[in-house]
Amino acid sequence: MLISNSSVKKLKRRLNEVSATQEAYERSTINLIASDNLVPGWRASERSYKGDMIQEGIVGKRPFAGARFHDELEYLASEVASKIFGLDHAILQSHSCSQANQAAYHALLRPGDRALALQFRAGGHLTHGMKSNFSGRLYDFSYFGVTEDGRIDYDAVRQLAQKIRPKLMICGSSSYPWAYDIAAFRAICDEIGASLMLDLSHEAGLIAGGAFQCDLALADVVTMSLDKTLRGTHGAAILCKAEIADLMNSAVHPGTQSSFAIQRLTDAACALLETQTPQFAEYATRAVKLGRQMSGQFLDHHAGSVFGGGTDKHYFLLDTRRAFGIDGAKAEGLLERVGILTNRQPLPSADSDRLKDAEGIRIGTAWLASAGYEVNDSKKLVEILIDVLSQTRILDAEVVVRELAARRRLLDVRTILSSGQ
Repeated sequence: MLISNSSVKKLKRRLNEVSATQEAYERSTINLIASDNLVPGWRASERSYKGDMIQEGIVGKRPFAGARFHDELEYLASEVASKIFGLDHAILQSHSCSQANQAAYHALLRPGDRALALQFRAGGHLTHGMKSNFSGRLYDFSYFGVTEDGRIDYDAVRQLAQKIRPKLMICGSSSYPWAYDIAAFRAICDEIGASLMLDLSHEAGLIAGGAFQCDLALADVVTMSLDKTLRGTHGAAILCKAEIADLMNSAVHPGTQSSFAIQRLTDAACALLETQTPQFAEYATRAVKLGRQMSGQFLDHHAGSVFGGGTDKHYFLLDTRRAFGIDGAKAEGLLERVGILTNRQPLPSADSDRLKDAEGIRIGTAWLASAGYEVNDSKKLVEILIDVLSQTRILDAEVVVRELAARRRLLDVRTILSSGQ
């Protein structure tokens, strides 16, 4: 049905108003949500492809006419991803890493097959078998946890894997702050005849920038977000060995999706090429440095404040109940009031995966690194966090957060494609 012109104008005006309000809000806050980041503002005007067409299917097997150059663009984008991450084959069509994971499962598993992954409260992702998620509904997931110091016990993982004999093992997390022993996972998979999948949504940009070591070549399939630490378009990449390339292609189309925007492929390729610049390497290194500095400062304030005692990545887990006597929801709310965005986080020591029962918060530094903040800024920020979580000097904190937010400066990383390097 058609609505009146006056209603259309009113709705457009309201949409513009709320959008402007949201943008102003983002400029006034400090974002410590580990999955968020800033994207260089000039990227939209420097896209290598500015067309509007969509496509579906796999290279050379399109259901639509006019795909000659689409095929070449997708081939080039896939080549970029393969070379940067050192795997044989890459697909960049997935709309998110959750969908990329779905495609990987579709290729390697059948409904009811067994899989083994890190438990949600120990740092795993909801697409790694949470019962309310498609993964937990379709497949028979078991979980391994972490030790009291927050580390994966690979001997315990081996014993569990030998007992349940999963067809697929998943290494990946959204809140496990330590490096993975990929060789140990590979050895376990070889012992029991399982495939190994790495979900590197959070670590991908750090790996590409040389700030985090992870041997992707040991995996059968790797999935990763193109946004988060990679600072690219919202979407995902699937990388795999040559021997399962055809299987993975068909799992993407027609297995789990149909159309995608060609522009997303070229945007992804440009973002991936940016990771090869010195500026991006500096950003990735800074993200890890800020995470270690901030977690260390919290530990100096309270020895038990950071679960596991530190981080190898761009985030760490703050045990707000132990350090400040408040749960994660209360901590998240207090910080939001002064303009600092975080997210509540279940801790491995908890008895529940439910976010409402979270005992702490996850603090990320990728946004800070992209915004150009230095260690002196993060030191001041931790002081504010401690004051707010201790529920002291909250009004003073609001003023300082506004001042910090106003000083942000996005690193000017130009694309390789446009600079001709």
